[in-house]
Amino acid sequence: MSDIYNSPGRSNVRVPAYFALRYSIPKDPDSLLLEIESHRTSDRFCTPPTAFTDLPADLTELNEFQETQPHIYRMWMTLERKLDYLIHFLNEDVYNDPDMDEAFCINLSAGGVRIRTPLKPAPDAVYLVRMAPPTFPALLVEALATVIESTVDEEREGHFLVSFSFTAINLQDQEDLISYLFKRQREILRNKSGS
Repeated sequence: MSDIYNSPGRSNVRVPAYFALRYSIPKDPDSLLLEIESHRTSDRFCTPPTAFTDLPADLTELNEFQETQPHIYRMWMTLERKLDYLIHFLNEDVYNDPDMDEAFCINLSAGGVRIRTPLKPAPDAVYLVRMAPPTFPALLVEALATVIESTVDEEREGHFLVSFSFTAINLQDQEDLISYLFKRQREILRNKSGS
């Protein structure tokens, strides 16, 4: 693995990233803090999916296939589980929670996010931020974040640019964010060198 991935400053990498996100003021941030730090976001939102292997074993053709092609059968079952998981994970109710306000990510780091929003946030308030960066495999990250700066958006009337610092994030979610950030950084560099 490259030294850049193990360097202490890697969590400070900030890149432009543009995608819709959701945020709200949580009712009980203290209990949510423990939940967020203890469990990955995807684990909290997704129950184990119904896999192809959960079908009844009395299906004659399926049994024959399993007996004659065991290796291909196992690969097929693994792929089926992954597809079921993705379908369940991409449940729109998770992303489009009507109790949360919608905003737009401007840039992102493992330690915080900057957003554009039509709502003026309360200074120093703690928010729940739900992010799903455009990447594959799908990534969903929730974090508690504190407003550290809020300014009027000069480019878009009636909007604000708000910087949040993450105050609670699951370590594995943070690692996944860092992987996304490096992937996004490489994408930006490729686009610059190609033009």
